[in-house]
Amino acid sequence: MRKHRFERTNLRHALSKKLLVLSLGLLLAAPIVGFSQKLHKFNNLTEVVYFFEVTLYCGLATDAVIRGYHHLEDGFRRTHHLTSEEMDEQRGKGWNLAHAEWQNRGLGGFRAWCATEGREAANALSSFPPPA
Repeated sequence: MRKHRFERTNLRHALSKKLLVLSLGLLLAAPIVGFSQKLHKFNNLTEVVYFFEVTLYCGLATDAVIRGYHHLEDGFRRTHHLTSEEMDEQRGKGWNLAHAEWQNRGLGGFRAWCATEGREAANALSSFPPPA
């Protein structure tokens, strides 16, 4: 029995359609995966101070980072009605955690820490603009 001449064309057409759908899916997904930026949500002031101290240790505390830190610190104070003693306690915990982590890294070991967690901290803190 002889095969019909359009049989191969239909197979090619089906494959090209699948390839087109796959390409379109990848094209639409690439900007979402490649360019999405995670906005860090801080759970408490200790975490904010820790991240800020990491940027200080790593030399990444830009003006935007400092403004973001002050904005978050003020936001936690107002939202949670923190007293100055509670603020100092949480600041102390954050500083101690960052200092212990820095000491734990050893000579030169902090470079990788700064490249990963330091950059993440700087990006997270600078992403919080001051209130309008």
